[in-house]
Amino acid sequence: MARSFYEKLQAAQTERASDLALLLSPKFLKMPAPIARYDDPFLPFGKAVVDATRDLVCAYIFDLAAYLTHGAAGAVALERTIAYVGADGSTITILHGPFWGKDYVEAASDRAFHVDAVTLVSEADIPAYLSEPGMAAFLVAQEFTQTLYGAGIYHPQDHWLRFYDRKQPPLKLRVLGDKALYGDGTDNFAATIRAAVSTERAKA
Repeated sequence: MARSFYEKLQAAQTERASDLALLLSPKFLKMPAPIARYDDPFLPFGKAVVDATRDLVCAYIFDLAAYLTHGAAGAVALERTIAYVGADGSTITILHGPFWGKDYVEAASDRAFHVDAVTLVSEADIPAYLSEPGMAAFLVAQEFTQTLYGAGIYHPQDHWLRFYDRKQPPLKLRVLGDKALYGDGTDNFAATIRAAVSTERAKA
């Protein structure tokens, strides 16, 4: 029987002893020197980051807007990086639009980008995304106006997510972003990223 999103997230947090979600928001002007040499740097950058941190985080959040700054090549890099993360079957993938409306359910499903969860700006749209098997949704807001199980809150300003299940206590994730990703532009950038994530993980 397929695991619920809550079960998968809980298992990832337990396995990695981590509540960290790393935000992948690639930026051309911040690419480290070894990656900037590529014509299409977003995919090699994403893979390098994942290779350096996979055992330290329980989830990756993909910033759709950042990837689309590279047009079609960025969309391809996004799709392939999500697949690279998801290949282990245990790491959570979240696509951060945030989306408005129900038209993106298909794009987020296993027939397209194939992520575990999306971010939304309208509470009314959550049921449409939860109707997709195995998918969860996070509302970009301070709180729900009503109790919605199988969904969560994403508060980017304070760098956390919280997911709610009907029968279990909420699961919280801490979000890491640019501070961890772009502290070193040299050949040692991956080791620097790993050290930064390790330091944050130890604060749990």
